[in-house]
Amino acid sequence: MSKPAFERENAAADAALRIIRTIAAKPEPLNYAVWYTYAAGESLDLKAELDGYFKSKTPITADVSEAMFAKYIASALASVADQATRQKLDDANERLAKTLNAVMDLVAAGSQGTDTFAAALDRFTAEVGAVAEPKLVSAIAAMVSETQKVAGLNADLKAKLGHTAAEVDALKGDLSAIRKEAYTDGLSGIPNRKAFNKHIDELTAAASAKGGHLCLLMTDIDKFKTFNDTYGHLAGDQVIKVVAKTLAHGVREADVAARYGGEEFAVLFPDTKLKDALAVAEKVRLAVRAKEIQNRRTGESLGQVTISIGVAEYALGESVEDFIARADRALYHAKKTGRDRVCSQADLPR
Repeated sequence: MSKPAFERENAAADAALRIIRTIAAKPEPLNYAVWYTYAAGESLDLKAELDGYFKSKTPITADVSEAMFAKYIASALASVADQATRQKLDDANERLAKTLNAVMDLVAAGSQGTDTFAAALDRFTAEVGAVAEPKLVSAIAAMVSETQKVAGLNADLKAKLGHTAAEVDALKGDLSAIRKEAYTDGLSGIPNRKAFNKHIDELTAAASAKGGHLCLLMTDIDKFKTFNDTYGHLAGDQVIKVVAKTLAHGVREADVAARYGGEEFAVLFPDTKLKDALAVAEKVRLAVRAKEIQNRRTGESLGQVTISIGVAEYALGESVEDFIARADRALYHAKKTGRDRVCSQADLPR
C-alpha cells in the first residue's frame, strides 16, 4: 500500500472514532462501519444523507445509524464484489490496534520512568531536608508534586488507551463475524452460494496460474419436492441439514462443501484428480443413503433419502461457467439414468 493511501485510510479511521465520540454514539461495530464509510467517502449517498442531518442539526440516534447501515453498508458487507471495502475496514482496524498497542507501550515505559524519578526525588527530599535551605526543600517538593501529577496523567491515559484497544479488538471480531455470517447458509450452517462463488473463482484462477488439479461435485436430493409435499417443509429442512452435514463431514478440511441453492449442493476439491473425487463422491452418496430420517417431533420414520452426483475436473483456462455446466450435465445424467448414483464428465454422451 502506498504511503498516501495508508495516510488517507488512517485519517478516515481516526475521523470515524472522533465523530462517534462527538455524537455520543456507542463505539460498536455498526456505528464504526457507518462513520468509517462516511469519513473515507466510500458512499457518497450515505455521506450526503448524513450531512443533511448535520446541516439540519437533527440528532443522529441509534435508529438513524442502524438505518444508514442497512441502507448503504449491509449489502456491501454481504457482497463478494465489495471485498475490497471490507478489506479496508479490516486493515484500518488492524492498524488502529497496532498503533494503540505501540502508544500504550510508550506510555507504560514513560510511566515507569516517571515513577522511578518521583521515588528518587522523594528520597532526595528526605535526605537533604535536614541540612538544605527551606527554599531548596520547597522547590524539590514542588518538583515531586508535579512529577506525581504527570505520573497520574500517564496512568489515566494508559487506562483509557487500554479500554479503546479492547473496543477495537472487539470491533475486529464483530466485523469478522459479520463477514462469516454473510458467507454462511442460515439453514444448513455450511458455506452458501456467495462463498462458493468466491472459492471457485479463487481456485480456478490459482489452477490456471500454477497448474494442478481441481474437481467439482454437484449434487441434489432425489425427489425432494415429493418428500416436501408428503411430509412438510420442516421435514424437508431436516433432510437438507442431514445432507449438508454428511457432505461437510465426508470431505477434507481443504475442500469446500456449500449449499448451492434449494436442495442442490456443491463441493470443490482442490489438488484432486477426477478418480479421487469420484471415490469421495461415492462414499458421500452411500453415507447419505445409510441415514434414516425421523420426524423429530413424533419419532416417526420418514425413510431414507438419496442423492445424485455429477463430478467434473477443471480444464486449465476454461471459464468458471463452463466448468460448472459440465458438472451440472454429469448430475443431470445421473438423475436421468436412475438417480442415487455418481456420474462424471467421462460418462456424458459424446
